[in-house]
Amino acid sequence: MQNLSFLKFPSAKAETILTALLFITSIILFFILVGLIKEYLKKRRLKSSFFKEAFERGLTEREAEILWKYSLKMGRDPFLALEFKAPFEKVVDLYLREDESPDEELVQEMRSKLGFDYVPYFVPLVSTKDIELFQPAKLYLPDRASYDIALFDKDERYMYWAIIDEKTPAEKLEGKRVTISFIRKGDGIYKFEGVVTKTFYDNGKLILQIPHTFEMTRFQRREYARVDVELPAVVGIKEGDGIKWIEGEIVDISAGGAKVCIPLSALEKELLPGTEVKVKFKVSNREFNLRATVINVYERRHSNCYGLKFEDITPEQHKFLYDFVKKQQKKLAELALKARG
Repeated sequence: MQNLSFLKFPSAKAETILTALLFITSIILFFILVGLIKEYLKKRRLKSSFFKEAFERGLTEREAEILWKYSLKMGRDPFLALEFKAPFEKVVDLYLREDESPDEELVQEMRSKLGFDYVPYFVPLVSTKDIELFQPAKLYLPDRASYDIALFDKDERYMYWAIIDEKTPAEKLEGKRVTISFIRKGDGIYKFEGVVTKTFYDNGKLILQIPHTFEMTRFQRREYARVDVELPAVVGIKEGDGIKWIEGEIVDISAGGAKVCIPLSALEKELLPGTEVKVKFKVSNREFNLRATVINVYERRHSNCYGLKFEDITPEQHKFLYDFVKKQQKKLAELALKARG
């Protein structure tokens, strides 16, 4: 029989194998340790950078620590809480719910320092905390009964709605789930639900205590955002076989339409909804000559204003006006923040 000893694997002592395993394990642990150290240093640099920016915005060390801690707890980028209102509100809401002794005044100070205590009319509301005091609304009970209400007061946990209707509910409302709906001027219709946790009277008015919520449904009243302007315009009204041009002024504009006001002295006849007109105007040195339809009529003392919907606007013209409105809104937001700062 042929000798096959050359096919045998070389043998090694147990000590050699153990040494090799320890060496390989050491290398793996070394790379793991290096990775952990790098991650720690990265997080430390990130935190240092975050605190530096927070201090530049006027926050104290405690305020910055709250945003840092609860942002990480939510798995969010802490810098977003400094830059944008929505992340900020959700982070401080977690702080208010989980901290053993949350400081509501501190949260209000942080909101003010970061400029989040004011919401421009063209920016959607983030939570019920953004609703302005004395906002009128409609309260709907489970039995579909409805009452006129207004926001009487609010803090970081609750809103307090006063029933201003002549009639008041005969039934007890504590523990009941209610629906509240209101119109925010220049924005849209908001609707949310909440449970009445407490009721009390103040100056004869029934006050409902309801916890704040982020769960609001928003119905935009207009298809496109718009901005207030003062643009000279001429409106062409069909007369027989020709068109009569009347001077007016565009007072707000969007990518889909505009509101143009015409002096009563220049109007020979009322423009009714559905009337087709021509409108010429100039935006940022660009001329527009569009066909439009009267959608709404707003009567004033010395003029009538008409909500116009552009009918033959091209995609390129639409984009131009859309970009113009966005730029103007951004400028207004920056001015508002500076004025409050």
